[in-house]
Amino acid sequence: MTSIEKLSIRGIRSYSPNSAQVIQFDKPLTLIVGKNGCGKTTVIEAMKMACTGDLPPNCKSGQAFINDPSLHDQTEVKAQIRLKFTSLIGQPVVCVRSFSLTQKATKKEYKAFESALQTFDSAGNKQCLSYKCADLNKLVPEMMGVSQA
Repeated sequence: MTSIEKLSIRGIRSYSPNSAQVIQFDKPLTLIVGKNGCGKTTVIEAMKMACTGDLPPNCKSGQAFINDPSLHDQTEVKAQIRLKFTSLIGQPVVCVRSFSLTQKATKKEYKAFESALQTFDSAGNKQCLSYKCADLNKLVPEMMGVSQA
């Protein structure tokens, strides 16, 4: 059975681009609670993005999904989502998606970089494969044993 183990968020919405925030999912249940505006929805949106590659609604083609560079007096913010899960066959897998938001003179430019999938063989050796975003969008749901949304 598939289970989600960890989620690391860096540079997404209100999460700092300078350090990753890691959420450990306990079995059999993890509750996410907090005040309004503390990032609960961002956690769910980051999980959806890691699994399917779909941006949340109303995020202006990704520009409102990445932390705003002007808040940090920078021209570029790099963001990353890492999701560690156990696949349908019991294999540990880490899905890594990286993004950037660059402040141009009059507009912001969002980029999604090639994504990576890290798997571990029976001896515990790490294997890292780079994928085009579209390929990973199909592969992760298959590894989790779920249909596409």
